[in-house]
Amino acid sequence: MIEKRKNRKIKIYILAVIVLLIFLHYLGVLVKPEYYTLRVLTDLQHETYTFLTKLRFSFINYQEAQAFKSENEQLQSELNQLIYENSQLKAYKLENEKLKELLNYFQENDFDYLTAKVIGRDMDKDNTLLINKGSQQGIKEGYPVVVDNGIIIGKTISVRDNLSTVLLVTDNLSQLAISKIDTNKTTGLAQGEFGLSIKVDLIPQDLEIKQDDLIITSGLEKNIPRGLILGKVNRIISHENDLFKSVTISPLVDYEEITFLSVIIPKFFSND
Repeated sequence: MIEKRKNRKIKIYILAVIVLLIFLHYLGVLVKPEYYTLRVLTDLQHETYTFLTKLRFSFINYQEAQAFKSENEQLQSELNQLIYENSQLKAYKLENEKLKELLNYFQENDFDYLTAKVIGRDMDKDNTLLINKGSQQGIKEGYPVVVDNGIIIGKTISVRDNLSTVLLVTDNLSQLAISKIDTNKTTGLAQGEFGLSIKVDLIPQDLEIKQDDLIITSGLEKNIPRGLILGKVNRIISHENDLFKSVTISPLVDYEEITFLSVIIPKFFSND
């Protein structure tokens, strides 16, 4: 009962206030308050409209940005695929060119050979390559290994059924009897130097040798034919009063890039 009375009083108060406001409105007393109230409400409506408009455009821009990002990612993925395919084609083309050079070299020379693929490196030995051919294909220890047009890169030092280890000519344990390309005399013994280059010591002072001279195998060693290219002279170490001089030789190939090579199989040992 009390609650009903309270509610009735509140309604009466509200009605009285409304009647009073209407009365004051017609008297003109509320002109300024009404003006400022209307202005505030108008500004509030404008700000609300502007905010909602920006929010709507932001949402649209966000959607467009997401769509653009997705499209860009798709295009980048397609571009990466094309780059990969192009690099594969270039790699296949380069391999074919290398194989063609090897084939041409052996067609021009009376050598038996076996083409093999580099499959890795021997983790227990520095300056080595592992190839996918071995004794079952006719390879033995000490056979020369070449790339391109007869460039010797090493010898086989370990041979299994279908796997061989090639010791590169830049290794300290590698040795080759060598000669200048314009003489039949054996110039000296080339030995690897720190896995980077090749050095030849004990060269007679009176032997003419110049920078960029081609150095080849002399043919003095068992299984190693004459004429395999070792590299070019890049430094001459000579002192006036010494009996001998030394040279260093730069390899003509980057061993990190070798994927195919050939093992020369001497004909006079092929039927052992």
